[in-house]
Amino acid sequence: MDTDKHPIEQYFSFKHPLTQFLPMEYVGLEDGLLTMNIDVPGHFVAEPATGAVHSGFATLVLDTVLGGAVLGHIKLSQPIATVGLTTQHMRRAVKGEKLVCRARLEGIHRNMAHMSGQLAAAGGEMLSTATGTFMIGTRAKPLGARL
Repeated sequence: MDTDKHPIEQYFSFKHPLTQFLPMEYVGLEDGLLTMNIDVPGHFVAEPATGAVHSGFATLVLDTVLGGAVLGHIKLSQPIATVGLTTQHMRRAVKGEKLVCRARLEGIHRNMAHMSGQLAAAGGEMLSTATGTFMIGTRAKPLGARL
């Protein structure tokens, strides 16, 4: 494993069921803000006439990026789990659209990481926002071991 890579960058370089459906690219980590680029794939389209994707796409992206940001902040490599995720959607993304997702660690208390994030169009228009809480050090087997 490349220790120079951010954990989310490592995650998206391995074959994992999620990486097949979410074309994401690690941009960087600056001043505690993790940034990822996303191309909106067609298999999430909910309205074929407009190309609008299901709002669950934004929720999935935000959950994934916020969780990946948590992994970059913890010292020891250990499993995490989403305990709570609240999303607010202003508009749905459209197939082929270029998006930017940003995530920030707000703090860790009692092995719970508190996160915030935003999903925006590449031009800056806000699509969705999220706050999330992630448990650090869960005891379940990793997803790969269960497949």
